[in-house]
Amino acid sequence: MDKVRIVHCSDLHFDTPFGDLDSRLSQIRQEEIRETFSKIIELCQSESADILLICGDLFDNYSVKKMTLHFLKDKFLEIPNVRIFMVAGNHDPLNERSFYKMIDWPNNVYIFENQIEEVKIEELNAIVIGASFKENYEKKSQLSKYFLGNDDDNIRILLMHGEITDRQDSNEYNPITEQQIESTKVSYAALGHRHTFSGLKKCGMTTYAYCGCPEGRGFDEVGAKGVIVGDVYRNGVNLKFVPLNKRTYYEIEVDITGVMSNDSIKSKILAAVDDNHNNNIYCINLKGEISDEFILNTDTISSILKSYFFAVKIKDKTTVKLDIEKLSREYSIKGLFSAKMLKKIEEAENDYEKEKLMKALKIGLQSLSTQEVN
Repeated sequence: MDKVRIVHCSDLHFDTPFGDLDSRLSQIRQEEIRETFSKIIELCQSESADILLICGDLFDNYSVKKMTLHFLKDKFLEIPNVRIFMVAGNHDPLNERSFYKMIDWPNNVYIFENQIEEVKIEELNAIVIGASFKENYEKKSQLSKYFLGNDDDNIRILLMHGEITDRQDSNEYNPITEQQIESTKVSYAALGHRHTFSGLKKCGMTTYAYCGCPEGRGFDEVGAKGVIVGDVYRNGVNLKFVPLNKRTYYEIEVDITGVMSNDSIKSKILAAVDDNHNNNIYCINLKGEISDEFILNTDTISSILKSYFFAVKIKDKTTVKLDIEKLSREYSIKGLFSAKMLKKIEEAENDYEKEKLMKALKIGLQSLSTQEVN
């Protein structure tokens, strides 16, 4: 064959706890990872894939549900004609405690051991190369001991979990340099570890990419998530990124300068989010200047917005609008407090200390402004 059709996925992190969500939503999201993996299997079928590459961190930690293992086996049995190659990553290293060794995988599944090795697929005229993490850290590059043998006519594909770096041995997650990737002379290097699609990159004759995770798990994993699909040739690739995620994480800023009611904040937030906000997960950073007479409570705002999102997190990054001249003339507890705090802010040694003092000033002024109007 002159080409091999692949589906490249990674970093599914099955049974991850979703620490930012409550127990009910966390369980829903765990199930949705299974749904998304089912889409990956369906994609293998609809694209007539020859190979499915799973590039590490299939599992999240040392606590995986038995139903997940059986689910994976059943899914792999649905694509008996697709060859499945897996490497273990830093979250799910391949050792005596590994979940990879707790199940009798179907015949179409191959899991690479801890030393780099090659698997020849005669009918595809292809060689797949890979290696698994043995522990949570791999301080030495697994590619450092790999040298291309005969420069033959095979289509060579590398799958690996690791971190691209400018220099060898500069991180603890299988440090890989672009020079090492280029020296492999593989047609395509399928990478896992980073959770965002990297785009297709080129090193010499080799194309490489991180596909990212198929489902975001936190606000450090915002935007579209998915897999890479397409053809690998002896001297090139024709690949594309395919979004598959059920829900999207977003982090946005909303300016609430001058608002004096929670209803106004709600309106500003709903005007700023996407049309599919009910199905997605948002972290909303409120910014701008607000009156010291307006009490901003993020828990209250979250409660008001709860029905408009799958999940929402509100952060208060506002500042209090201060009339310094007016406060300096005001002989009151508020005036004395403001003068003292402003002096401390002026004398702050760094931005972190200044930010803490500004927050204390805001809370103090709002507390002193809570008296009821008669």
